Amino acid sequence: MAWSPATDRAARKRKMSRSIPIKALPRAGADGSRAESVRRVVYERALELFDSKGFRATSMNDIADACGVSKPAIYHYYRNKSHLLETLYEDVTVEFFKTQETLAHSQDDVTDRLRRFVELQVLYNIENSRFLTIFWRERHEFDAASRKSLATRERAFENWIQHIIEDGQRSGEFRTQDPKIAMLAILGLLSTVHRWAVHSGRTPQEIASELSGMVIDGVAKAPEAEKATKRPKTARQRMTRAEENASEKDVATEGTPSDIDAGGQARPRHRRR
Repeated sequence: MAWSPATDRAARKRKMSRSIPIKALPRAGADGSRAESVRRVVYERALELFDSKGFRATSMNDIADACGVSKPAIYHYYRNKSHLLETLYEDVTVEFFKTQETLAHSQDDVTDRLRRFVELQVLYNIENSRFLTIFWRERHEFDAASRKSLATRERAFENWIQHIIEDGQRSGEFRTQDPKIAMLAILGLLSTVHRWAVHSGRTPQEIASELSGMVIDGVAKAPEAEKATKRPKTARQRMTRAEENASEKDVATEGTPSDIDAGGQARPRHRRR
C-alpha cells in the first residue's frame, strides 16, 4: 500500500491501541526486556499527553495515571519530564545517528555521501514526524542539563555534514563557499519537512530524492557559472589609458561657460570659415 497521511495516521492508531498497561507487562527477565517495554509504554502515554495538553501542562502525575502506575514508579526511570523527552529523543535517534556518522566519515564518493545523508535525514524526519513536532515545539521547556546534552549531540551532527562539504571542496567536486553556512542552510531546508510532507501528495522517498537533488545542485561546482565570472573584457573595458584620458578631456571641455547661454542651454557650435 502506498504511503499517505491517512495510512500513516491509521498505523499510529493501531500501534497505540496495541499497547498495554505497565502492570500487565511480564515480570523482569534476565534480558531486561520488561524495562524496555515499560519505557515504550511511558513514551507512548507521555507523547499523547504532550500532544494534547502541551509539555508544561502535563505533570508526572498525569503520565503516571495514564500508565496505570504510581508517580514513584515513573521517577524510577526518569528524573523529570525533560529527562523523559530527552531520553526518548536519544532512543529515537541513536541508530540513525550511528548510521549518519558512519556515512559522513566513509570513503565513498563525496557527492553520493551527501545525497544519501540528506535522503536518510528526510526519511527519518518524516517517519518520526509526530515526535519531532512535539520535540521542536516543547524543547524550550527543557531543563539546563537536558539542553546541554541535546546541544552536544546536535553540534556533533552539524560537524558530520560540514565534514562532507569540506571533503567535497577539497576534492574539487563542491564549489568554494563557507562550509558552515552551507551546512546551516542544508539543515534549515530539512528542518520543517516533517511538518509539510503529509500535505505534499508525494511519498517520503520522492520527497527525499527531490530535496537531496536541491542540496547537491546548491553545493556542486558549476563550471559554466565560474566561466561567467571570467568573461573577456568588453570594448569599453579594453580602452587604453590614453583613450580614457582623451575621452575624459572631451567631456570636460564640452559645454564650457562660454558655450552656455543665459538660460543654461548649450549654444550650437559653428565652424569658422
